[in-house]
Amino acid sequence: MSHDYRALKTAELADFSDFLHDLSDALWDTPSLCEGWKVRDVVSHIAIGYTVPLRVIVGQIAKYRGNVDKGSDVLSRAFGRDHTPGQILAALDRGRDRPRGVGRIEKPHEALVDHLVHQQDCRRPLGLLRTIPAERAIALVDALPRAGGFVASKQRVAGLRLVAVDVDHAVGQGPEVLGTAEALALAATGRAVALDELEGAGAAVLRARVGGTRPGIAEQGVAR
Repeated sequence: MSHDYRALKTAELADFSDFLHDLSDALWDTPSLCEGWKVRDVVSHIAIGYTVPLRVIVGQIAKYRGNVDKGSDVLSRAFGRDHTPGQILAALDRGRDRPRGVGRIEKPHEALVDHLVHQQDCRRPLGLLRTIPAERAIALVDALPRAGGFVASKQRVAGLRLVAVDVDHAVGQGPEVLGTAEALALAATGRAVALDELEGAGAAVLRARVGGTRPGIAEQGVAR
């Protein structure tokens, strides 16, 4: 099945922005699903990828001897700390319309996985759930076996058949893992929170690969 991942990513960012515009400032300090990051840090992480030149990001990582996790963590926390929610959101909106840095070179299918999962990283702890649009949910499931890099879902779901029960769509070969597209994506990107929502012979395999821990920075994606 063919998908316009660039358009789907753009739509996902627009939905994420609409969601964030409705949050009170206090809610931006809610811990997200990303280990050690508040909602403000997750949004800063994405905004940085669309507004900060790649050379600056590379320079930050170089300060930590190539440790991408540490460089991303420092940049995201600092931006979140030094800017108000309104300023962070303005940066995100400005960047998604005129992307710079990593936002210009990222693979669209990996960006969709990254952005969609990050929205759920913020929504779940707030109890503000949503129904992911079916077209995006199907494209998301199709992207999981191909998304490498810092999304790293490709490695986790290798040799498994993912069955999204909410959109009646499946991809891959092997023992089945059944769940909603959201739950499949969260688990495939290292979020243990969704593991109990999965069923099938392949669920135990995926559970072992996730390791029962919440994602660290490496599973969050780098400044997207």
